[in-house]
Amino acid sequence: MEAKLKKNNVFSGTNAVRDFLNPDNNPHIPLVELPAHLNPFTKDNVRIFAKLMNMVPLMNVKSLPALNMLIEAKEAGKLESVHSLIENSSGNTVFSLATIARLFGIEHTKAIVSHEVTWGKLQLLQLLGTEIMVNEEPICPDPSDKTSGIHKAKKIGKKKGWYNPGQYDNEANPRAHEKWTGAQIWEQTEGKITVFCVGLGTTGTMFGAGGYLKKCSASLATVGVARLPNNPVPGVRTPNLLREITFDWKGATDYVEEVGTKESFEKSLELCRAGIMAGASSGFALAGLLNFLSKLKENGELDKLRNSDGEIVAVFICPDSPLPYLNEYFEYLDASHFPKIENEGLLINRPDKNKKKADRPVAIESNRFELDIDEAYETIYPLSAQETWRRLTEGKEVPIRADVEIIDIRSRGEFLHFHLPNSRQIESYKIVENLPKFSREWRKRKVILFCPMGVRTKILAEVLRKKGIEAYSVRGGLTEWSAKNLPRWRPDICKI
Repeated sequence: MEAKLKKNNVFSGTNAVRDFLNPDNNPHIPLVELPAHLNPFTKDNVRIFAKLMNMVPLMNVKSLPALNMLIEAKEAGKLESVHSLIENSSGNTVFSLATIARLFGIEHTKAIVSHEVTWGKLQLLQLLGTEIMVNEEPICPDPSDKTSGIHKAKKIGKKKGWYNPGQYDNEANPRAHEKWTGAQIWEQTEGKITVFCVGLGTTGTMFGAGGYLKKCSASLATVGVARLPNNPVPGVRTPNLLREITFDWKGATDYVEEVGTKESFEKSLELCRAGIMAGASSGFALAGLLNFLSKLKENGELDKLRNSDGEIVAVFICPDSPLPYLNEYFEYLDASHFPKIENEGLLINRPDKNKKKADRPVAIESNRFELDIDEAYETIYPLSAQETWRRLTEGKEVPIRADVEIIDIRSRGEFLHFHLPNSRQIESYKIVENLPKFSREWRKRKVILFCPMGVRTKILAEVLRKKGIEAYSVRGGLTEWSAKNLPRWRPDICKI
């Protein structure tokens, strides 16, 4: 029985699932206007719409280029005798490829993932039957680097029976967004869109959808959002990491905004609580759009974005839902963002219930032992930030105050990516397991603790204080330190 699409949205027949995944056979992906409490520019006659790419069948924006890359590869005869796909991806792209490939008769998909991938993402890939190869990625990887996942995927993809779609340079990636995402937005806004905003990852959405929309309207403003250095946000890249991308995304991008971790997760939380289940990369795009509009308003330039109706119609992309990243919300946002749980101690399956005390100390809610970023800098370094940066870049010794220890509790790999001058890398469990030793070593010293967001160090500071150590957690952690562009050591390749 051949596939058949019925008017009441029922898919049947041999190719029913493949037809279901094809946007041509479905209603347009929803475009939803934000309520006034999420749009600070409502009184300026600005309308902000979320393009909910998490509402496609596989619940993520990368499923469209995954589908299109396989459609075009099949049409070009590249899938003949192919039994396995290989792709460098830790998330939505290879998740989608593994699912869709089976509909093309390809049963096996292997993902090359970074050694820093979260366990939750690995479990999601396993759930979809994806084979996994962990790769120790070089610091600030370059696609020409033979140790990079991109290079390894290309090499394996040349073997007999293997195929590497290559999302980073495959033109079928942006073409998916040209024919589906961009075309839908133009039709849904009736050609009245004036601003298009998207987070920059593989940049296929900007290059494809943004490029399409600019062809439709020369006055359209396109805003690409890049990740601030050392500010983790799933699926998007820093300006430095965008060097890996071969698409001419800059040619489709009029403005670039940079956004950090905390505001991305906070905006995602606001969207979810307003009824739009959008993940951190969605909050990231919204934050970038709001930053862009704020700058234009301050400069008195909002009017240049208005359409013939006198409105500014802005659309931002929501790539996926928050569900794959739930743990990260509690890692990057402090307890003030979440309701308390009454009688939490009664829970049998609380995550830390059966862990060793050394693995995770009991959380303390107190803020008594926190420093803000500026206080931390003044406590550690006697020179101005500008002078410390100068000495660091010239390879000169950077002085710190005599009574201070800077302790970075991240992993060794994260530490080598960047760290504060004169800091030491010691993971928290090692500190807790060797408390007598460190109690002696750090007595009469100020111990300044750093982690990505200042969440884990707040717990550790309390533990150390109980042992008589003057320990401090830094509010916002290394993410906020980097967002303020305070001095930090980086390998030369990351400075390009």
